[in-house]
Amino acid sequence: MSMASNTSPVISIDVIEDSAPVRHQLRQWIKRMKAVTLVAEYTSYADALAGLEHYAPELLIMEIALRGGHGLEVLRKIRLNYPDTRILVLSEKDECLYAERALRVGAHGYLMKPCTGKIFTQAVTALLADRLYVSPVIEKKILNDIACQDERPAVEPDKILSNRELEIFVKIGQGCKSSVIAEQFGLSLKTVETHRTHIKRKLGTRSAHELRQQATDWVTQWTTNTVKV
Repeated sequence: MSMASNTSPVISIDVIEDSAPVRHQLRQWIKRMKAVTLVAEYTSYADALAGLEHYAPELLIMEIALRGGHGLEVLRKIRLNYPDTRILVLSEKDECLYAERALRVGAHGYLMKPCTGKIFTQAVTALLADRLYVSPVIEKKILNDIACQDERPAVEPDKILSNRELEIFVKIGQGCKSSVIAEQFGLSLKTVETHRTHIKRKLGTRSAHELRQQATDWVTQWTTNTVKV
């Protein structure tokens, strides 16, 4: 963790991000904004949780894809323990899959990398004004979901699977074998197979082939819908 000087009574910001170039860019953007100051930078969830016990900022900017932890679960814990802190997710994870999930567990805004300084400033300004912020793509997707509730299939993977199960389901739909999934997520092969079993049960699939087909179809449909939006 690194600490920045804080000499003015302005709004405090902390950052959870393990990429040095991204942290540097965020510093530059924050310096250009009025009435805000960067107080602390954390490169791991463990350091962030420890630091927040001593001081919770008014705004937290966090990546949910850091290694060594489940970002959405860390987000949920932070929101529970520090309800007055506004949380802006700035992540490499696809917003069409993760923005709504992040909002459901406590985020107040979601930006997908890369973004411009202008968009970043708009998001921060919205959150500090007690508003939510998502991209126009996600805003339209949420409205479409509400308008088309009666047309949805009975089983929606992105609604009933856990965060890790959805990640694995998407990888299955992209044609990845269990061994590859285990390596990418830093899991044991046994853990991945356990997740596959849980996914099959939740989705009502009866075989590995049926699961692969459903995952492939869902990923294809999701990709098509994302392009349309």
